Amino acid sequence: MQQPPLSFRIKAMERELDVQLFRRKARGVELTEAGRVFLDNARAMLAHFDQTFETTRRTARGELGQICVGVTPMSTFHPFVARAIRTFRESFPLVSLRLEEVISDELVERVRNGRIDVAFTRTPVAHPDGLVVNSLLEEPLMLALPSEHALAGTNGGAALSLKRLAQETFIVYGPPGSGLIEATTTACHAAGFNPRIGQAALVSRRR
Repeated sequence: MQQPPLSFRIKAMERELDVQLFRRKARGVELTEAGRVFLDNARAMLAHFDQTFETTRRTARGELGQICVGVTPMSTFHPFVARAIRTFRESFPLVSLRLEEVISDELVERVRNGRIDVAFTRTPVAHPDGLVVNSLLEEPLMLALPSEHALAGTNGGAALSLKRLAQETFIVYGPPGSGLIEATTTACHAAGFNPRIGQAALVSRRR
């Protein structure tokens, strides 16, 4: 800025503040005490603006703020989930990450209504409308039998045909209608029988 408009701006500020910011000397000017205070505060304000802009940009890039991640019971012990959470924390150390543990169906609803930001679920999402669902890995359903069961060890370690379980009573994991029970039932129906459910192992829900 050239000298005439600069002098005009300074005089305008002095009139508005009703203080003298500069002391005129024969060769130039010097700040008054009020002028030094004004300058220090102006510099602090500009620095605060710069910090605010940068913080806003970093938040928009996902480098600041907080995220709520939904997980199913015990899934935090899965190597894939634990590695993903650890990698995120290493990549974004200034983001506060909170875990919320509930069953799969409820996780999907909490993502849908915005109560959590993202979720790891181990069963297919039945109604993905309004959601973005990414398949990260595939896991087989496993069968556990007592060692004295007639079918235990009969296949030499190879996979056991699901049809051979048609007369067995199943102990399944989760409440009625949960993802794992639905997956088990669907697999049995594909094998040509309706599974006989003897007991469902329930898990507590954390609010």
